[in-house]
Amino acid sequence: MTQKLGVFFLLFFSHYLIAQEASTAIDAGLSDSIDIEQVYIIADVPVKKSLPLPIVQIKQRELQRDAGLNVLPSINRVAGVYVHSGALNTTRITIRGIGNRSLFSTAKLRAYLNDIPITNGIGETTIEDIDLSIIDHVNVYKGPSSSIYGASLGGVIQLNTHHNHNSISNQISSGLSIGSFGLFRYTQSIQLANKAQTASVSVRYHNTHSDGYRDNNEYDREGINIVGVLRADDKNTTTLIANYSTLNAFIPSSLNINDFTDNPTAAAANWAAVNGFENDDKFLFGINHKIDIGTLLTNYKLSNSYSIYTNYRDAYESRPFNILDETSASVGFRTNVNIDKQNSLAPSDKKISLQGATVGLEYYNENYKWQTFITDGGTLGNALSNNQEIRAYLNAFLQARVKLGDRIEAIAGLNLNKTQYDYEDRFTNDNVDLSGEFSFDFVVSPGLGVSYRLNNGNYVYTNIGHGFSPPTLEETLTPDGNINPDIRPERGWNFEIGSRGNISRKLSYDISAYHMRIQDLLVARRVAEDQFVGINAGRTDHNGIEATFNYQILAKKHKLSLFSSYALSDHTFIDFVDGEDDFSGNALTGTANHHLSGGIDYNSSFGLYGNMTYKYLSSFPIRDDNSIFSDAYQVLDLKLGYRQLINDKLQFDIHFGIQNILDERYASMILINASSFGGALQRYFYPGLPRNSYSGISLKYYL
Repeated sequence: MTQKLGVFFLLFFSHYLIAQEASTAIDAGLSDSIDIEQVYIIADVPVKKSLPLPIVQIKQRELQRDAGLNVLPSINRVAGVYVHSGALNTTRITIRGIGNRSLFSTAKLRAYLNDIPITNGIGETTIEDIDLSIIDHVNVYKGPSSSIYGASLGGVIQLNTHHNHNSISNQISSGLSIGSFGLFRYTQSIQLANKAQTASVSVRYHNTHSDGYRDNNEYDREGINIVGVLRADDKNTTTLIANYSTLNAFIPSSLNINDFTDNPTAAAANWAAVNGFENDDKFLFGINHKIDIGTLLTNYKLSNSYSIYTNYRDAYESRPFNILDETSASVGFRTNVNIDKQNSLAPSDKKISLQGATVGLEYYNENYKWQTFITDGGTLGNALSNNQEIRAYLNAFLQARVKLGDRIEAIAGLNLNKTQYDYEDRFTNDNVDLSGEFSFDFVVSPGLGVSYRLNNGNYVYTNIGHGFSPPTLEETLTPDGNINPDIRPERGWNFEIGSRGNISRKLSYDISAYHMRIQDLLVARRVAEDQFVGINAGRTDHNGIEATFNYQILAKKHKLSLFSSYALSDHTFIDFVDGEDDFSGNALTGTANHHLSGGIDYNSSFGLYGNMTYKYLSSFPIRDDNSIFSDAYQVLDLKLGYRQLINDKLQFDIHFGIQNILDERYASMILINASSFGGALQRYFYPGLPRNSYSGISLKYYL
């Protein structure tokens, strides 16, 4: 009952504000108050209003609302996005229902650190590997709409690092946080630049430890990040980024309903018996060079940007069923040529005018090696397998922005993808060679978005986009290990209509409705405790409404604002036959009908600040036959702090927070369609944290 009241209250309050502010905006003549850049002024949805794409930008101040461990809580507040979080090292991000069928990781979306892919060759991403201390802002593209960053079904998450190329202040900063369940976190950074601002470097170190809420749940991550910028002249800028992290984390895994209810701090018995854990070391390095070539046709600026990058991962995981030893080394490059109109706001007598265009190419090649071994209570035994897989793809992309008169703006994009897997079976003990290649046909993914400016300065927009998701190599194998030539990538189209704008200088909104149809749905059929086989099982329909509101109550010495996002999701299986089971017409597994986030931010001119955030998630089916549903839940968090600058040199920030104030018992991650072996109960549930607290202090000294 309390969950429903919470949903009702926030929705009612949002609609009440809209109704009140609408009349104020009309009386005040809103069209005269829109600023020249056509962005939100006080209460803002942080994207350009005329942009006809489903994109949200999470700003730095929004990333600081939580305990400061990673970007996931902020991403979880984006309408249409839901983050399953089983532990600090176990995460699954879904966008508009895409990725729910991934078992233990984020899949079917792409992620970048600046312009460097952090998604591997089979579409898996571990965003939690990137520490929050290096992130300045995050762009979230929802659904298949971004041709520049591929055409993934789920969309794109782009993490952007701290570094203002135009204004670098010399500074040293340190931060320390402690909290419940043995949380300890330390950060240190230094940022330096020459007087001419032509050369700069920032170095950031982080160290995070947690004993964990559950048994076999200890977590340690340490890392360092370096970003350097060199501007040789007005036309040439080179940026270097290097990121290293090491992880040592134990794995409690999921629980059955009895343990989840009666003993949520327990680890799964089989994982506890072997003290299951994972260790990995990751290194990322990339160089980007941008050249401002000059002026084209007197009114357009021409530039070229190209990047080369490499990723390396060395990992070891001890599991109840075997031990996994793996390494991954990837290299790639990305280049694009940009044409931008130098004065896009200047009046034009042309009915159709090109505002900008981008054409580019991205290549990625990953060499993935893995071996499995017999485990004797966690002790390494004889080899079970020895494999190597080359995963490669090529993306060619084109995007153009065009104005059609004074009111209409259009973005057209095209992405061409070629993906190939080359698998080598190196295990010779069984005298069976399962090596083979799997190459997918070229996939062409177009996209088109159009926006129209209303008389009051707000915009309505519509877009259509195509996306796809290739299967992993494991999904292309038959149960006997041979290549299945009939497996196909998932493909889908997204149709969307929406509106963005300001109802007044205090209230902004972003509302959209979408319809997405996915065909050739990939299903991971479990045939053994650690073996899955992929099949194309049918089609799904994804329909939804997403809304975001920001309301600025006060904006002077005391700044007080409300924010909320809501997603209504109606996702169903249209045709879904898995063996003898026909699930057609059932609700899509793992997707809640209602997801509501909201809260209040406070900042004062004398340094006091704080926020309260609220999240509600309705129940959803956790089996394809819809026989079992999760429980709805709500979580309320609070953070208070004080920051002050002393003598223009030293700034300190002290804060305190309480998470899950209501002490709600809930599952923060669900393993859908969980199987069981030997008569054991299925283990669906990862317990969320009970009420807990944290506190921290940071110091920044300007040199």
